[in-house]
Amino acid sequence: MLADLSGRTALVTGGSQGIGRGIVLKLAEQGADVAIADINDKGAAAVVDEVKALGRKSFAVHMNVIDKVTVDRGVADVIAGFGQLDILVNNAGVGGAPGSTGVGWTDEDWEFTWKVNVKGLMWVTEAVVPHFKERRYGKIVNIASVAGRTANYARSFYGTTKGAVIQFTRACATEWAPYNINVNGICPGRLWTPFWEELIDQRFQQGDPTTVGKTPFEVFEEGSRASNPMGRAQTPEDMGAMAAFLASEDAKNVTGQSIQVDSGKVMV
Repeated sequence: MLADLSGRTALVTGGSQGIGRGIVLKLAEQGADVAIADINDKGAAAVVDEVKALGRKSFAVHMNVIDKVTVDRGVADVIAGFGQLDILVNNAGVGGAPGSTGVGWTDEDWEFTWKVNVKGLMWVTEAVVPHFKERRYGKIVNIASVAGRTANYARSFYGTTKGAVIQFTRACATEWAPYNINVNGICPGRLWTPFWEELIDQRFQQGDPTTVGKTPFEVFEEGSRASNPMGRAQTPEDMGAMAAFLASEDAKNVTGQSIQVDSGKVMV
């Protein structure tokens, strides 16, 4: 077993697809019962069924991380549903405002991305931490990005939010260490998820000459081979494995870290 999470309960935001789904399933494989918070009710319900097929308890709560009412209600429902909460994975995130073209950036890109990736993450954490403090136990895993470590002016709004997540992770780890709460982050690299599918699709729409005669996945794979020393993309399962480790007692003395899982793209 990678990390023994038997008897633990977890809440994963944005768990209906992509990295979130990979994390949900990996936590369940390692023995945790997992609640899924998402605005995509249908997708969340499908992942609930996958968790139950693994023999673990699971249910979904409707949560929009930029709507504090749904955040507070969803967290309360999860704690009540499980009787306790041990693990929070803040995965919900966006790469820009709805309809963003990826060409330059707008005020809406900055505002919406900040609301979801930073403020929303903070609201969910704020709702969970009193329970963790009371129990003097908790594991928080924040999903950041290698974009928070690197520079890309065209999408600086996104990288800025992920840099903020990394700093928020450090601050919370310091503040809550006396309560036996571990706070860590994961910085994913390139993964074939809906997020990256949208980014590649934008290149096709813009007439990028490097896409001619190729499928979107071929363009993604080509970029992945060139982007890191190991010459390969990562998977949601990779992120799930790291999240499971950080949520386990094997990582009891790991806190305040944001770990790259990116085949060596960023080394710090």
